[in-house]
Amino acid sequence: MPSRRQILAGTGLAALGAGVAVTRGTGGFEPYHDGEEEPDTTWWRQPTFDRIGSCYNPRSVGPRREVAERWSREIPGPSARPVVTDGRAYLPTAEALLVVDAATGEELWRADGGDPPMWPRSVAVFGGTVYLTQVGDPPLLALDAETGDEQWTFTAAEYGLRPLLVDHERPSLYTGDGSGTVYALDPATGDVQWDADVFGTVTALVQSIPDLVVGTEAGEVYGLYPGDGRGLWREGVSGPVDALATANGRGAFVSTFGGPTVELDGRRGGEPAWSTDVWSADSFVVAGRNLFAAGHRLVDLDVRGGDRLWTGGATAQCGPAAAGDTVYAASETHVTGYAVRGGLGVGGLRVDARRWSHPVEGRPEQGLAVADGAVFVLTEGGGDDRSMAYALEEA
Repeated sequence: MPSRRQILAGTGLAALGAGVAVTRGTGGFEPYHDGEEEPDTTWWRQPTFDRIGSCYNPRSVGPRREVAERWSREIPGPSARPVVTDGRAYLPTAEALLVVDAATGEELWRADGGDPPMWPRSVAVFGGTVYLTQVGDPPLLALDAETGDEQWTFTAAEYGLRPLLVDHERPSLYTGDGSGTVYALDPATGDVQWDADVFGTVTALVQSIPDLVVGTEAGEVYGLYPGDGRGLWREGVSGPVDALATANGRGAFVSTFGGPTVELDGRRGGEPAWSTDVWSADSFVVAGRNLFAAGHRLVDLDVRGGDRLWTGGATAQCGPAAAGDTVYAASETHVTGYAVRGGLGVGGLRVDARRWSHPVEGRPEQGLAVADGAVFVLTEGGGDDRSMAYALEEA
């Protein structure tokens, strides 16, 4: 007799192409994907799920009701957001990239960088290769996803490489450094396809049509042509870019620490389309017309004008995620699943928005990932608490 997890996995993999809507569960949310024509919705292959930075899988591949721990394990402390693909969870920690079995949490291999230990900044997995930026040298490595063997490395002309973004259709691997240089690399070899200068340390990258959108620590947002790096537009915001996402043809959604969140219209040279006094740590969730921010609280904004649709519980500085009709956020002590539409009600007056909440040891950080029927979260310990990695699945 199949287990509940097997049944859930089977139903979660029902086809849902771009523009195809299904009504599921409380609130009647109709999920659709505003990114690639045929989005890769099986796994969570890069930090913000896809090229547009949506952190949203239109398939219901995460727990919707009560949850249980599929597994948990102690880690040295989180350094970046986990990614999950092809049955493996890639856990960036302060001492190493730990690669574990997504079903059991059993360690398969690790990359530790020797002495001093590796401090991964960003991880992405495509085509059997793990791409990894780290604090040490070389700042970017390409590793075999099966074994961890090194395939190639890349060293920036100045110092430090931070975000990673994979465009597997072009194909290109985008990254940026502390001196304000954006690179497009050949994913197979690490050869430079082009580079471009921006102002400030590169903190975030997403890709829309027709722009590669770049956010910096200096509070600048750029639209670059992804084929050669030439500038299309530039706009300043109120502080370092903390979260960045886009929907094709809409420019970019940008958050700075403490707020505001703004939409920049790439069709009008990056001119602000709207602004609201909320903010989001690490990332947004872009689910259809819903833009979720998680700074002090989970807030659902209407992408068409920034109006607040509903507000959830308190949140830690941990990027949210969503799958199907459920959005996931973390507080200082819990991971919680909410109905995307906020439960029952009108406007900000909602009931039954929260579907479940599960305690964790340590404070959730870096951002959540949803894949393989589970929510994956890394926590930072302190005092008597340990730093932990969790996979939470439907009970």
